[in-house]
Amino acid sequence: MKKVSFPKYLTPYITIYSAFIFCAIVGMLIFPDTFYKFFSPTQLPRITPPQLPHKSYYWDIGLYANMALQNTCTAFYPLWGFIITHLFHPQNLEQYANYFKITATAIFCISTPLVFWVFKKALKNQLLALTITLAYTVNPMAIFRVIGYTESLFSLLGTFLIWLLLPENKLNEKIKLILLSVISILMALTRPVLVQIIFACFFSLITIFLLTKQTSKSNLFRTITISISAIFGYSIYGFSCLQSRGDFFAPFHDQKQWGKTLGLNLDLLFLPKSPLFDLLGLYLPILILIISFIVIYCKSKNHKLLVFIPKIFIWDILILYPPLLVLAYMLNYWRGTKKKIITSKFTNSLQNNYLFWFCVYFSVINALIVFFTQNRLASLGRYIFAVPFFFLALGYLYCCFPGKRKYKNLSFVILVSAIALVQQWINYGKDQWLG
Repeated sequence: MKKVSFPKYLTPYITIYSAFIFCAIVGMLIFPDTFYKFFSPTQLPRITPPQLPHKSYYWDIGLYANMALQNTCTAFYPLWGFIITHLFHPQNLEQYANYFKITATAIFCISTPLVFWVFKKALKNQLLALTITLAYTVNPMAIFRVIGYTESLFSLLGTFLIWLLLPENKLNEKIKLILLSVISILMALTRPVLVQIIFACFFSLITIFLLTKQTSKSNLFRTITISISAIFGYSIYGFSCLQSRGDFFAPFHDQKQWGKTLGLNLDLLFLPKSPLFDLLGLYLPILILIISFIVIYCKSKNHKLLVFIPKIFIWDILILYPPLLVLAYMLNYWRGTKKKIITSKFTNSLQNNYLFWFCVYFSVINALIVFFTQNRLASLGRYIFAVPFFFLALGYLYCCFPGKRKYKNLSFVILVSAIALVQQWINYGKDQWLG
């Protein structure tokens, strides 16, 4: 009798799904209301009214539902509600919220293996791709991809954008530009990312030119296509707002009502005044950008990178509070023993990798916008860690460093993230702020 073996190629996918589901189950076992809230099609009655500050049953999902029901123009964007309206024709807030959850979870199930597949193509290292995908899947902000928020749809669109921008993608260039245009329009109709997309495109183009003293026509056409398409995508909504409210930029003006205004709050460098992962969302993209420039410069000049290599576990813990990590590293760099590191040949390819720079700048610009326009880093962690761009940039940077040390750091971060994700599920069941 022939032995039936389990297909090995399914192992990474099972691992990724299992990690997320395990965190959800643990959270639901600890606080059973989480199970009923997630699977119930109607709002659960609460015993302790009135609502406490920063406590809401649906949060942004209720605002998206009301926006779709009333067909109004707000600070939120219309594509998510439009899709749910035309797929399911819900009649009230509870029905909208339920279909938001169902659709978001379905998209999560579809997009998660796509993310791993795309990461594997980009990084050319299955173990690294699996580890990075796990970090993406079990971080506490991943909960937003299943509870009905726009992160599910935006992450799927972002994954397609990444695939189209992959250097390994041999699709016909004209077809690629057409698809990039469609994806960019849809992204600009899903979330307020017009500024981030435009700046990420142009900074990517400028960076490649400064590093290589040249730029390809394909990168130029990509930049123009993505930027114009994103503007066109917002314009569709803008003209709708102009007709209903007489204000083309109403979504931007509405955000000012949330206290968003230009300013410099240096205390946010140390205290996010929101969950700790928001502080990570501020520091990590900027650190990736700085380290990338250093690594690429040293490789291009044939300089051996002189670094201080931490050897004790406390350094992994310091990752959870980046200000202290940066300060401690700088002090130890000057006082400690430094070692010469030879980066891999992969480093050379990052100089003109448009996708890498786009992912880095998209995350950095998100972080800077929040830092300079809010008096707290509210929701920044969600903007960075609930979508795939930051994680691919991190994976690309890790490819520059040989050895297995990076997996130790990532494993610790994944473990802490998994614990935080369990806590997020508990907070979700308690109607508390998630980020």
